[in-house]
Amino acid sequence: MGNIKYDSHLHSDFSGDCDTSAAQMIERALSLGLDGLCFTEHEDPDAPPSECDFSIDFERYFALLPKLQEQYRGRLQIGIGMEYGIQPHLPAAFAKLSREYPFDYIIASLHNLNNMDPYYPSYFEGRSERDCYEEFFRVQYETLRQCDPTSFDTLGHMDYIVRYGPNRNKYYSYESYSDFIDPILCLLIENGKCLELNTGGLKYDLGEPNPCTGILRRYRELGGELVTVGSDAHEPEYLGYCFDYAAELLQELGFRYYTVFEQRIGQQVRL
Repeated sequence: MGNIKYDSHLHSDFSGDCDTSAAQMIERALSLGLDGLCFTEHEDPDAPPSECDFSIDFERYFALLPKLQEQYRGRLQIGIGMEYGIQPHLPAAFAKLSREYPFDYIIASLHNLNNMDPYYPSYFEGRSERDCYEEFFRVQYETLRQCDPTSFDTLGHMDYIVRYGPNRNKYYSYESYSDFIDPILCLLIENGKCLELNTGGLKYDLGEPNPCTGILRRYRELGGELVTVGSDAHEPEYLGYCFDYAAELLQELGFRYYTVFEQRIGQQVRL
């Protein structure tokens, strides 16, 4: 696993799009020699209708996870996290959740906009790919501006949309969308928030993580230093996916640490 021994973004069957139990993920982490992981289950209120229920059973979640923390104490650090599916009308609801529950770590991710998910081809129908990508970044910025900075810790898979575009990342680069991307990066830095390196982009054969290398480089150029690393695994085989590559890339871009959270407090871990 190289220099990254903690996976900060993964799912279990508490998320509607995952069938893997938390125990299976934990055992996989132990077999890989990880020091820790954080479950970041989906909470996407007002998600468009789909086969999956993207709302979490908080009572059941907080009944099981503390038991697993105790069971594996001394063998594996287990975080209880959340991935909020942010939308412009939801910041107050998420701020309330962040106050009510003792999360270790919270990801803010844009999955849905205008009652549509770019995961589905219908999102792109009748519009140019560029218009769709610009809209995604614009809504992401506008939504983050409304969010209480204390309600989340990192921005998840910032360019999620390129996983599913008609041409994916063939014509996409940081430089092509810098006018939309730079304000987001500056907002994160201003508020002391992390930027996630999500290796799911490599799983989706983009040849790069999400966000792309150009965005990570620009974040560092602007003074950003806080990065979290997650696989976005929904199956055990993708836990810690390409973490050696992630460590090398971050070091090449001038990062010296990645961030791990416990009780919403970030700790810097040397790469």
